[in-house]
Amino acid sequence: MKNINYIPNAGQTYMPFQDNINVSILEFEPLDRPKSPMSSLELKDEFKEKGFIKDEDCQHFIPSVTAEMLDWFWVNMEKCYYLWAPGAHKRFSWVKSPVEYGFINSAHMISEAMVPGKPVFGGNGVVINRFDLSWFPFTTALEHVIIEGIFNDKNEIVDINIHMWENVEGGTIHVTSAAVNTRISEPPAFIKESLESMPTNEDRAIHAEYEAAMWPVFLPKMYELWKSHPDLSQNVQCDLRVKKTEAGTLEYLAKNGPVTLVENR
Repeated sequence: MKNINYIPNAGQTYMPFQDNINVSILEFEPLDRPKSPMSSLELKDEFKEKGFIKDEDCQHFIPSVTAEMLDWFWVNMEKCYYLWAPGAHKRFSWVKSPVEYGFINSAHMISEAMVPGKPVFGGNGVVINRFDLSWFPFTTALEHVIIEGIFNDKNEIVDINIHMWENVEGGTIHVTSAAVNTRISEPPAFIKESLESMPTNEDRAIHAEYEAAMWPVFLPKMYELWKSHPDLSQNVQCDLRVKKTEAGTLEYLAKNGPVTLVENR
């Protein structure tokens, strides 16, 4: 696709956003756990051998949100990133947008204030990269999967973050976890620049619950508003369902490539 030097973003925000740290988050009720939660995820042996360890799992039942809505969310984040964690999310931009690069090769930049008054986590911005399914580290998966991660300055993968979800009656089951690389030679740049911004495990847990609790508040409304929008370069479509191959690995059912423009006829 021709490079048109256009990067969709999440609209207005206070600049410099690193100073905007005293905004309170909304009151919220954590979502229920699924009625039939997954058993604790296990790392594949190949990832253990590479020095990865598993982080804590986080499981939710998300009412009124379908798996298709979540598929749409991950490639249209510029429309609703600030609604995903109101008051806590400070910046968003596509570094490589799904329109130009497709889903797997896309990347976005974020910064978040997980605790009011504490320095913004991510400094000038954390680049979060989308990975292909060869980087799926667990032995069990749900029907829809996304794999993201960050690199340090030596191009070492710092961690692999996983979101998985599938439709159930009344909503979706959602599971998130991570595989952390214990063999990196240095932390990512944004950590080195601001050690005091590092969230505690409790901060991370509360933030994850906040994000999940906001999905049923805004996502069905956003999805309904956009579902008939005809321009696929502005309303990117994505199918993040996976299947297991004969070799036991995962692959996407759809290509989810860059948006191909269609001439008017």
